[in-house]
Amino acid sequence: MPNYFNISASGGLYGHEILKLALSVLIGCLLGIEREIRGKSAGFRTLALICFGATLFTIASYLLGVEANRDRIAANIITGVGFLGAGVIFRNNSSVTGITTAASIWVAAALGMMIGIGEYLLAGISLILALIILYALDFIQFWIDDRYQHRYYTITFRTICEITQFTDQSKTLSLNLNKLKVLRSDTQMILEFEIYGRESNLHAFNEWLVVNQSILSFEW
Repeated sequence: MPNYFNISASGGLYGHEILKLALSVLIGCLLGIEREIRGKSAGFRTLALICFGATLFTIASYLLGVEANRDRIAANIITGVGFLGAGVIFRNNSSVTGITTAASIWVAAALGMMIGIGEYLLAGISLILALIILYALDFIQFWIDDRYQHRYYTITFRTICEITQFTDQSKTLSLNLNKLKVLRSDTQMILEFEIYGRESNLHAFNEWLVVNQSILSFEW
């Protein structure tokens, strides 16, 4: 296994700095287009800057000329990217968004570092694999989500209700209901539960909730 931080001046670590910077911007843009199309918080400009910055810091780490400790700046790139990634992750009730965007930021920085040490082929292969994950595997994820979609419901009733009507309705629609929790006050009853199954069946379940006269409100 080659040691990228103790390579001679004739190797790929030194030289071609302008080419490295240009390639890092291009690769960052290619990786970020998918996020931009989906309207995510970190688009192609953000990922281009992250990839460019990682390459720039990697170049700086060997131009400083500290032979025995070249990996110090590179290690801090990972720490800084971690803060950027954490800034795009949001939690909304039971759902979490931004994890894929955070992972894209992480990969963009890794690609920038690979370009910075002169591993163009490995960076190109890694970019192709990342794009396959973001584009091609999205169809597989959509197929899985359509058949195994999870939702968490909170339902408020006007009066006391029968729990069996929900279990019966979920069985009728081939849905799985679990983590059932009942909260009761003097005049109202609140039901919390997780339900999962096909997306079309969950839409039908929502329609059933809308026309149910015993339900005051519900959210998921």
